[in-house]
Amino acid sequence: MYEVITSALRKLVDFTDEELFLFMQRLRPLHLKKYELYLKEGQVCKMMVLVHKGGLRYYSRTVKGEHTIGFAFEGEWLGDYESFLLQTPSDCLIEALEDCELFTLSYPDMQALYQHSQRFERFGRIMAEQLFLATARSKSDFMLRNARERYMTLLNTRPQIFERLPQHLIASYLGILPQSLSRIRAEVAKKLT
Repeated sequence: MYEVITSALRKLVDFTDEELFLFMQRLRPLHLKKYELYLKEGQVCKMMVLVHKGGLRYYSRTVKGEHTIGFAFEGEWLGDYESFLLQTPSDCLIEALEDCELFTLSYPDMQALYQHSQRFERFGRIMAEQLFLATARSKSDFMLRNARERYMTLLNTRPQIFERLPQHLIASYLGILPQSLSRIRAEVAKKLT
């Protein structure tokens, strides 16, 4: 039943069975309905979320509209990491894209795990590094790549997104209008045929 979770954890660190058991004891189940918010603007992100089933969207609202920052699906972690670490209000939102089965890890539970063994500290470091790299790549993509290049990168690295998400959310993530995404998809499809 928890194979998705244990597999996701073991991809990051070679936990022993005992350590996995301790980790699983700290996780709390949470169910969200489609479109339900896990995190609202102004709330403190008190827990990081591990997706067991379903999908989440991490986004912000600006005067120009909504901007999708990222997505998380089965076996992936999500949360406003800055808000989580500093325990300060978030400027972002996290919404269920589908009915979700999640597991949450609170800040105090994470700190308690860090005290248990170096593998847990290593897990925390790897998570922080991955979040930093994802943020840095996203920023450089917007500065150095055009919309078509960002689309191709997404298509090559996370093709499942195109099967699971509506076009307007993908466009929001790429920083373009849905009409522009339609045009790019048509151009790419034409070149492939």
